Amino acid sequence: MNSIRIHPEAIERRYAPLNATGAIDGNAANGFLRPPYSDPESAAMALLEQAASGRGLNCRYDAAGNLIIESAGNYSEWIETGSHIDTVPGGGNFDGTAGVVAGLEALLAIQQSESVLTRGVRLRVWRGEESATFGVTSIGSRAAFATLEPQALEKTWQGVTLADAMLSQGVDPVCIKRSQPAISSAERDSIAAFIELHIEQGKVLETGNLDIGIVTAIRGSKRSWIRIRGTFDHSGATPMGSEFRQDANLAMAYMQVELDHLMQRTNSNGADLVQTVGMINPHIHDSARLPLNDNAVTKVSGAACFSFEVRGADAEVVNSYCEKAFALIQNTAVRFGVTVEIDTFSDQPGIAELDPDIQALLADGCDELNLSQMRLPSGAWHDAGTVASQMRHDGSRIPVGMIFIPCRAGISHSRDEYSSPAQIAAGASLLATAMAKLATM
Repeated sequence: MNSIRIHPEAIERRYAPLNATGAIDGNAANGFLRPPYSDPESAAMALLEQAASGRGLNCRYDAAGNLIIESAGNYSEWIETGSHIDTVPGGGNFDGTAGVVAGLEALLAIQQSESVLTRGVRLRVWRGEESATFGVTSIGSRAAFATLEPQALEKTWQGVTLADAMLSQGVDPVCIKRSQPAISSAERDSIAAFIELHIEQGKVLETGNLDIGIVTAIRGSKRSWIRIRGTFDHSGATPMGSEFRQDANLAMAYMQVELDHLMQRTNSNGADLVQTVGMINPHIHDSARLPLNDNAVTKVSGAACFSFEVRGADAEVVNSYCEKAFALIQNTAVRFGVTVEIDTFSDQPGIAELDPDIQALLADGCDELNLSQMRLPSGAWHDAGTVASQMRHDGSRIPVGMIFIPCRAGISHSRDEYSSPAQIAAGASLLATAMAKLATM
């Protein structure tokens, strides 16, 4: 099987109609808003469906509203790719969309190559991968495999529940209500391999002037609110020292510094983790649970709160680290005479290793296409992680791989997000080459 090359002009043509779909105020320069199960998301999917069916590919939707584009013919096994078309509010048109565009061009290139397929090739356009609206990650892919909790349907964005948003787009959420998969078990078992192309969302590839990143693992995340209760006192009349002050903000500051030292020690001993305090005393926090608004310039702080996220590919390593971090937080609270509540509200296990055979296949494809490459883990979650987590009826897992392409300055979730047609075409060429080889084996 010869390598397949996709030209940047094909990427530009495919992007042209999508650049006007969901753009804020109709201008791509302002960023995009394609929320899950919205008119803009559905319109983008309709454009892809029209383009695919017009070139002889079959199109259908599963019970969760995910678009499925596939080669014509009956096959017992399928080589798949897929990504999402929704965006964060004010995001760009490359996070997710680049993988969908590359996937469609890969299917068309394989079809045009007139390869004799022993397995079909398929693209899944997943609904709602981003969590920035309804607060739920990978809605479509998790619904496909019945791993989306029914409670997710009650989540709201701009006053609309996820269930009502789905209904507005002609999708009945009954499969999620009943915890039933949106695709059949036979279809799940027929997936012989799944490869997702995505922008890196970092600047490792750009800094190294590399064409391709072959993803080795996908980091999961554990997210918690750390709520601290101290005592509100007069800032002038209360002496310094923990015997007089139970200062919640001071305790919080020490916690964050000591957590940073703990992470440095942990990674120096061979771990590969990242942690982030993204929000401090957030105004959006539930004031009934914690009186943050009672803090003032003239008071010793009696309440504090911060978000605490730990990411890593190995769930056991993440959990072990979090146990140490939570103990450190509790011990620091005792030192400062405050109480602390740790509320873990999200726990998404990572994928410790993507399929090594697919990684090797992608590396060979890079050599054939003269693309520079490196291997690296994904710091963000992707729908590929959902697929990699699934078990077939025989107990085996679906082999999954990922291709990263550079994005300018590593920027993502921003209107400044950008990958060039040439960069997307290079990744699409690798995707098509790898899919074609797997489909003709």
